[in-house]
Amino acid sequence: MSVAQKLEQLVRVLPGVAGYQDQETSRDTDQALRQRLAGELERLKHSLEDDTRQLAERRALDLLPALGRVCAKLDKLANLIRYAARGYRGVFDRSPLDETKLDQLYAFDLELFEEIALLGSGAQAVRDALESAPALQRATRQLDGILDTFEQSLAKRALLLEEQRGAEG
Repeated sequence: MSVAQKLEQLVRVLPGVAGYQDQETSRDTDQALRQRLAGELERLKHSLEDDTRQLAERRALDLLPALGRVCAKLDKLANLIRYAARGYRGVFDRSPLDETKLDQLYAFDLELFEEIALLGSGAQAVRDALESAPALQRATRQLDGILDTFEQSLAKRALLLEEQRGAEG
């Protein structure tokens, strides 16, 4: 898939994305992308917190720790994304990313949105399993694994940007 095709896909996910080629818009584009991702993670966390309240009201207290861990991880990842601005800013201040790095960046960004969709499915599986402790434990473990994969993707994206910064320095 070409860089242009990846940008087209990204625009479908995040309207208004102009791309990273133009220095004037690159920081805004990156900020909008990260705010959207963080917002989606927050939305999922709030939904799971509602599920946690339901379990607490039913006195199913033994099921709360697993949901609490998932909510904490969602919060951690949302903050990681939201407050990464300073770390990425230097890349966008200097010069546009080269075509290969730009292609990789678009691919990571598309992958992150695909993983957000998987996280949504995982959160729905947790919600569907609220009535059964074993099913809830399985669904929570599965969602936790998806969160780990998402965190690894974020780390790869940050590494790509760090490599670009190092190459320019």
